[in-house]
Amino acid sequence: MRLRTRLALAFALLALVPLAVVVPLTLNRLRATLSRELDARMEGATTSAQEALERSAERAQRAVEELVESTAMEDLARDAREAPTRAIQADTAAGLMKSRGLTVLSLFDGQGTTLSSGHLPARRGDPDPNLFAVTQQNASKPVPVRVSVRSVEGLRDVPALVVARPVDDLRLWAVGGVLLDEGLAQHLARITQAQVSLRSGETVVAQAGNVPAPTVERVIPLGNAAEVRLTFSRAAVLEAERGVTGAFLLLAAFGLAFAVLLGLLMARRITRPVEALTEGARRVAEGARDVQVTAQASGEVEELVRAFNHMTSELRSTTERLMASERIAAWQEVARRLAHEIKNPLTPIQMSLETLLAAQSAQDARFPTLFRDSAAVVLEEVDRLRRIVDEFSRFARLPKPQLAPVDLGELAQNVLSLYATPPEGITLLPTLQTGVVARADRDQLTQVLVNLVKNAEEAMKGKGGSVRVRVKGTETDAIVEVEDTGPGIPPEHRARIFEPYFTTKEGGTGLGLAIAARILQEHGGKLEVGGEPGEGARFSVVLPRAL
Repeated sequence: MRLRTRLALAFALLALVPLAVVVPLTLNRLRATLSRELDARMEGATTSAQEALERSAERAQRAVEELVESTAMEDLARDAREAPTRAIQADTAAGLMKSRGLTVLSLFDGQGTTLSSGHLPARRGDPDPNLFAVTQQNASKPVPVRVSVRSVEGLRDVPALVVARPVDDLRLWAVGGVLLDEGLAQHLARITQAQVSLRSGETVVAQAGNVPAPTVERVIPLGNAAEVRLTFSRAAVLEAERGVTGAFLLLAAFGLAFAVLLGLLMARRITRPVEALTEGARRVAEGARDVQVTAQASGEVEELVRAFNHMTSELRSTTERLMASERIAAWQEVARRLAHEIKNPLTPIQMSLETLLAAQSAQDARFPTLFRDSAAVVLEEVDRLRRIVDEFSRFARLPKPQLAPVDLGELAQNVLSLYATPPEGITLLPTLQTGVVARADRDQLTQVLVNLVKNAEEAMKGKGGSVRVRVKGTETDAIVEVEDTGPGIPPEHRARIFEPYFTTKEGGTGLGLAIAARILQEHGGKLEVGGEPGEGARFSVVLPRAL
């Protein structure tokens, strides 16, 4: 490879290496920042939804308590003691419910019989176990229950927040509250900017709002009666990531192109006299005696050009004075010496640059500042590039495994001892067969198992579950399985899960499983993935068994 090409590549790599380090780091930090902002927005929206539900419950509670303490209810209770059927009609609760802004209201006697129902008048005379059960809970605040209401499809159960209060020494009860219906879903969608689904079991009772995919969900449970599911869009975050990534890649492309162009120009300026000397030496080697190098140069290269021109002049005059036989012998000697002197042109070039730096340090005014700076940059950056490449080479190269017999049951027990106190909600379940021995590098295999157990715990973070670690052996294989009860691995990801830099985690690098797979490959084993999506993941370390 020619010197000009080497210098141009050095300039290109000099620009590429910082970009390769800075751009991924910046993008990772950007993704982390955007993810944190989305999480903060979702937390704020979830809190606002919870506060809105609490305010609805508080309004319903105040309305029921005001109704129970009202003069109308006292008169109704007094009349009911004398003539219940005449005092409490089928539409009595409906009038009281509308006047208080409630959407659920039933009046019960002490045995749980419905005397009047505002939300379902046909219930009069029948029991309503779901609503009357609230009177037995002694709850000071509204509780979630399923309430039967009539719709165009017929009777259906709708979740509601209700509170029960006695009216007449436990002989008459008022149970009222608000339905969790379409109006509430629309209100929550407005304040959270999310898609809101009110669910009762597997049934969607009400839904409002619409957000583009991909999405992430937050759930607000309301006892066993219902849940509020908030669906947020990640489309804006992904669009911002793509935009910034494109801008960084475009900037990197322009920077690399500029570095290549600058490298070519600088390399051409530096190597032009050297190439002229190389061409002159080639012509001299071919037998020419009148070769003169006219390329402009400075410093040691200029002295080298003058020395070369002087050498060719002396060679011509000497050969002209010698006899034919002496000319032949002299030419052979000169050619031999010249070939020896120009055998490796890179060595005198580097020596010339080092001499140039030494002369500049001595403040020799004969050398232009531009050439001094260029020579310093070339030497400094070539050395720096070599150090960087060496550091990355040492970092990326795994040491050769030091194989020795290892009891996998004992090794797994040692790894699990590092997790003696697992995160809350996570249980470690070891099933370790003794006497399963494989030839392996103990430290590298420990690294693999620690990585697998850590991944299993992270898969169940916030949800809880169990991590089962099994050690078993067959006639030919020693096997360690790490299985969790997390979300599992989708089939479309399994083909790429061991590729470097492939990851589905927020904030993750994608090197853990790739390094683990490589370690096992160098041990003559393999790393396998299994488990059903949605039911957990299972990673199996398979090594040749030491017999």
